[in-house]
Amino acid sequence: MVIKVCLNGGRTKRGHAGIPVTLDEIIGDIHTLRKLGVEHFHVHLRDNEGMETFENHLLAPQMRVLKQRFPDIKIGLSSNLFNGMTPERRYKNIRGWEFRPDYISVNLSEPGSIELWNLLKNKGIKPEAGIWSLNDAEIFVKNNLDQFCERVLIEMFFEEREEAIRQANQISTFIAEHNHSLEQVHHGEGINTWAVIDNALAKNCGVRIGLEDTLVLRSGIRASGNGELYRELMMGLSAL
Repeated sequence: MVIKVCLNGGRTKRGHAGIPVTLDEIIGDIHTLRKLGVEHFHVHLRDNEGMETFENHLLAPQMRVLKQRFPDIKIGLSSNLFNGMTPERRYKNIRGWEFRPDYISVNLSEPGSIELWNLLKNKGIKPEAGIWSLNDAEIFVKNNLDQFCERVLIEMFFEEREEAIRQANQISTFIAEHNHSLEQVHHGEGINTWAVIDNALAKNCGVRIGLEDTLVLRSGIRASGNGELYRELMMGLSAL
């Protein structure tokens, strides 16, 4: 079972002082979490101004440092269309990458996702399918994307706890019927991320936690950082 920590997303320190933005901060968080046993990470790397970027000359040196410092972990990057990023510009930037992350998340609801998937296949970088809805799951199956796929990331962005769990279960069942052996990782957003996580753990599915997804613990109290969120998750897992 994969338990992945998403360190930062597109958040800034205005949202939470513990968000790791610089490379040194990201290294510090990974170092702390690695000591707790975390092996899988999802990171949004930034430029010198703290903005997300896909440019090779900014990402390649950071990835080289991370893999040198932490050769025994898996580090995945995002491909989300942030801050007005177009599918065409994203494609051009990623085509120019001279490095290979362990995987890259591709949101199937975003335009250009299939073209990006094919590019990653040609570059030998396995995509992680970001599935937000049953429609995304149908796109995944229709295009036989499981033939070259790291895992399925089932992502629930509903305020209503019951609806988030219902749709996560619906998507999970649909994917499993198509490819039972394909690894699934589930996550939510905000306080409801805990309901999605607990539901997934009960089904023996993988989960994701971190400041990208939520700033609060199960109680609703603000978490001090990624380490506290991970420890909270592991406490819940041990109680199952």
